[in-house]
Amino acid sequence: MSGVSIERIENAIRIVAVLIQKSGNEAYWPILERLEAERDALLSRQTRLARYLSERNAMTTDDAAKPPATASPAVRTECSRPGERRHSQRTNR
Repeated sequence: MSGVSIERIENAIRIVAVLIQKSGNEAYWPILERLEAERDALLSRQTRLARYLSERNAMTTDDAAKPPATASPAVRTECSRPGERRHSQRTNR
């Protein structure tokens, strides 16, 4: 999917949390909040994708259970008899 995994984002969240705790610096909070938002967005995308794919697989399974549609009779457009080649109406000048 993307180059950034949930695990990497969560590791970064832990690192920033330690920075906030040790430094007491409020300046790191926006970074922590951004990382949380990115993690949540990635989780949401993964969850939605899994749901859509499972719905698609369910539809494919349902389609496989249906009898095949009747085929239309073949229409010959290339030639009228086997081995006969269709000639162009166009002449070279």
